[in-house]
Amino acid sequence: RELRLLEFEVLKALNKSGQTFLDVSQILWIDVDQFSGIEYEEFPARIAEVAMWLIDHQMNMLVSSEFGQYFVRLPLKKSAKIVHGNALTVDWENVVPKNQLSYIIGNPPFIGKQVQNAEQKADMERIFAGVTGGGTLDYVTAWYLKAAQYIQNTNIKVAFVSTNSITQGEQVGIIWGLLFNKYKIKIHFAHRTFKWGNEA
Repeated sequence: RELRLLEFEVLKALNKSGQTFLDVSQILWIDVDQFSGIEYEEFPARIAEVAMWLIDHQMNMLVSSEFGQYFVRLPLKKSAKIVHGNALTVDWENVVPKNQLSYIIGNPPFIGKQVQNAEQKADMERIFAGVTGGGTLDYVTAWYLKAAQYIQNTNIKVAFVSTNSITQGEQVGIIWGLLFNKYKIKIHFAHRTFKWGNEA
């Protein structure tokens, strides 16, 4: 939705003359098949696919009202690729090749080291194999490391919603030392702690 809204603002700025188009689809760049994702639970994975179509339709109606032509993508031939699986065991390259990817955006689970189940502890052991102190880290840090490894020698940028615990205490030196020193990761921006809510 947010990318389509940005696209909408760009299109309005480029077409200040108020002209209408014979084929609105010719000026749209963003489509649902440009998005991929990995979701652990089956039901939310399917909801994500449908939500992408619904948002796309809403944005198409907005474009239609602005540019004077009814535009709808029917029949639905394209869809987002939402893979049902564990993002820490799925090969991200099989979901979307690096050379086709610009951004990784995610909301990994916030699970402290004390409350991780056996599967999550196994994920942590696999991701942080050979990293001293890796067993003390929160589950969310595994996404940081996997993303850092995945984006090496690319221009891909990553944004995660995360728990503030990874910037406090003993975790800081372990995860950030690894990301900064071994993978040369840079932080472009970060938010201070704020109350997180979603539109679910």
